[in-house]
Amino acid sequence: MKPLFLQRSVSAAVFAAIVLHLVVVVEAQQPKRGPGAGPDAMVKNWLKNQDSDRDGKIAAGEASGLMKRFFQRNDANGDGFLDKAELKALAGRLGRTQAARNKRRQPTQRQRTVSTRELLKNAPDDVVIEPDIAYRPGESKAWRLDLVRPKDAGNAPRPGIVFVHGGGWRSGDKRTGTFLNGAIDYARKGYVCVTVNYRLTGEAPFPACIEDVKCAVRWFRAHAREYNLDPGRLGGFGNSAGAHLVAVLGLVRPDAGLEGDGPYQDQSSLLQAVCASATPTDFNLFERRRDGDTRFQNDNDKRDPETLAKLCSPINHVRKDAPPFLLIHGTADRTVDVKHADLFVKALKEAGAKDVTYIRVDGAGHGVFGERSARTGSAMEAFFARTLRAK
Repeated sequence: MKPLFLQRSVSAAVFAAIVLHLVVVVEAQQPKRGPGAGPDAMVKNWLKNQDSDRDGKIAAGEASGLMKRFFQRNDANGDGFLDKAELKALAGRLGRTQAARNKRRQPTQRQRTVSTRELLKNAPDDVVIEPDIAYRPGESKAWRLDLVRPKDAGNAPRPGIVFVHGGGWRSGDKRTGTFLNGAIDYARKGYVCVTVNYRLTGEAPFPACIEDVKCAVRWFRAHAREYNLDPGRLGGFGNSAGAHLVAVLGLVRPDAGLEGDGPYQDQSSLLQAVCASATPTDFNLFERRRDGDTRFQNDNDKRDPETLAKLCSPINHVRKDAPPFLLIHGTADRTVDVKHADLFVKALKEAGAKDVTYIRVDGAGHGVFGERSARTGSAMEAFFARTLRAK
């Protein structure tokens, strides 16, 4: 299978600027879209989080993190304050920097999204593809999945696999690279597969993406008889942001309050096996920013951003009866440090989890799954055959 993720590098100065308004530095960042995405919203967030005396400007003593570190650079008139004009100028520079980076990006085969027409035209003869199924009603175009199943339905119910795309929770699509190809490949191996879209953070902040993939799994189970699926044998695969989401699907129970308001609440959203590559497991391990941080600022959720960040971190949900995990991580991953996997594996084992396999690949980067596909692909196939096929 071809890897979706690309390795990118930026200068230290650009990195420092961008991280001021990003919660996590992850792959394929794109400008936030939708309401409240412009410079005015960024200034409002900075003032909300750092203007402690509420005088409409940030004093040097109030600034924190990178805002404090680069304070003098942004204090244009040298008066010891960052007023709204100076903050808006900073927001504009950040926006232009990000726009320039996006303009420089050239689409590649790994990034390309396959159209429905092309998908159906090129489908292998031995699979059936049902594109763009709505897994819940509503206005969001993200609430769609593609289902890929063997043309021969078989006699006994088949195991299933849920493929969840990455992209930093801000970008990506169910039909790119590993996720579409993986769903087709595993359908040809006898699994019923879905590749899932979910609301990105430009449309809705956390925990929307988690609520959506949970709803998609519940939909899958609710329609098990229709697709000759065994609802008790569901696995999941994801890379990076998608790996985070499938880890959540393996561990986070309904009582955590992350099921959302989608339908099929009588069905379980938990998976029976998880293969996760380059997995963010603990948001506290990232250099996170409170100023300009919108990823966990959800006006419709009574929980504060810090509480949501902890709640959405898989490491805080490890348990003795965790499903089997296959975790893959490169030691040279500069996007999601290998300590995410190291500490997660340790936590799972300390909790008493019985089936944890960890492939720690020396020298591999964030695209470890594709970089070392001969090893990782066969390990994933053997893992799902062992954990889902046997009855």
